[in-house]
Amino acid sequence: MEPRAASLNAGLGRAGVPAKPPAVESLALSIIASHPLFADLAADEQRALVARGRLAAFDKDETVIAEGHANPRFYVAVTGQFSCRKASPHGLVFAFDQRRPGEFFGESALLHHRPSEIEVVAATASTAWMLAGRDLAALMDRHPWISRRLIDEITRRLDDLANLSFELATMKVDERLRRAIEKLARASHQLHDGGVIRPAPTHAELATMLGTTREVVSRALTALCREGLIETGRQQILIRSASSFHWQGD
Repeated sequence: MEPRAASLNAGLGRAGVPAKPPAVESLALSIIASHPLFADLAADEQRALVARGRLAAFDKDETVIAEGHANPRFYVAVTGQFSCRKASPHGLVFAFDQRRPGEFFGESALLHHRPSEIEVVAATASTAWMLAGRDLAALMDRHPWISRRLIDEITRRLDDLANLSFELATMKVDERLRRAIEKLARASHQLHDGGVIRPAPTHAELATMLGTTREVVSRALTALCREGLIETGRQQILIRSASSFHWQGD
């Protein structure tokens, strides 16, 4: 599905929701200007790069990159959150990573020149800045250090996937749930007593993150609540005992 897109000189919005193009455009420029891949570009080249791309709005659960399809675009999340996931032959969906504002995705298909092996969907109503793959390739030809930084980030992500594989192979669901809550709290700077993860994933979304069922997640969350470690509310998780979520490897 082609996302609703706009140049940086046009409005960007969703039906029923007032658009604020200058604010979104300014945020996109700020993110690109401070992004590790592009921070060392001259200011005029940063502005030209952002203008070369497009801003696109996505509804919650809208597919951005479809598994098995070629998508020669590079994305940087501007607002909201995107979920990277993969489906098993039996239909079990596993969400193995999230992309938040300032984080990029879509690089794998560009580098390998083949259909995407994962699916990326908007976890919330979100916007992203998109750049054609040929434009990114031309930029890396002019500035080889961008390629090196891209490889460094991909290497870090591979390390994260290796750790995730270890967790799946060696940890029970309740242990993986604690680890997932810790990661969510740490990412939002809420890993402290009284910290609040908001918005928190639904039980179904947590199930896809853990590779299990909604019912199993519900039971595990209830157990954590009974232990006094967390409280759950509408779209939020309150951390009652942060020390219980500090991973032994940290």
